[in-house]
Amino acid sequence: MLRLKVNITGNTFQDDLILSLLSFVTLVLLGHIQLDLVEGLPITLQSLLVVLFPLMFGMRVGLIFVSAYLLAGGFGAPVFAGNESGWNHFLGATGGFLLAFPIAALISGVAGEMASKVPSLNRITFITGAVILFMSQVIILLLGIGWMDALSHTSFDFNTKITSLMPRLLVKTALGTIVFVLIGRILNNLNSKQ
Repeated sequence: MLRLKVNITGNTFQDDLILSLLSFVTLVLLGHIQLDLVEGLPITLQSLLVVLFPLMFGMRVGLIFVSAYLLAGGFGAPVFAGNESGWNHFLGATGGFLLAFPIAALISGVAGEMASKVPSLNRITFITGAVILFMSQVIILLLGIGWMDALSHTSFDFNTKITSLMPRLLVKTALGTIVFVLIGRILNNLNSKQ
């Protein structure tokens, strides 16, 4: 939703590569950090960043940086939550979450691009961004938990798992919405001064 406000080199393809690199570096540096905002409620920024950058900068940026992130982690860079890495994470309990990242990035990016073309949604960017962030993270949550359920050899209570993870999702959505609005205002201020 903010991609049209970013003009680094004047070349859209080069700008997308630069934004992808910045998104990738931010995800690598901040994605594994755990925030303990509420006791017993650790939150990693991984799934938020995976959908925030595509929302802001578009589907192409989202797919490039998320693919690079997953490949880097698969090939051994310690970029996954807990500074983990390796292809085994795609087959284990967290595999559904990791494999959901490009899907959620695609949906977030496409939704952001579509919303930016609708004037009525541009007037309520704050709400539109929050809804897209929330829904994209719900996709990651559902696919990740579904994967865990498929791997589980015991009875798996899907509703309890979702209920326990929903507060984290809401906190991340609120945090992502604040960042989205702040970056949007910064870009508006920079563009108005030119």
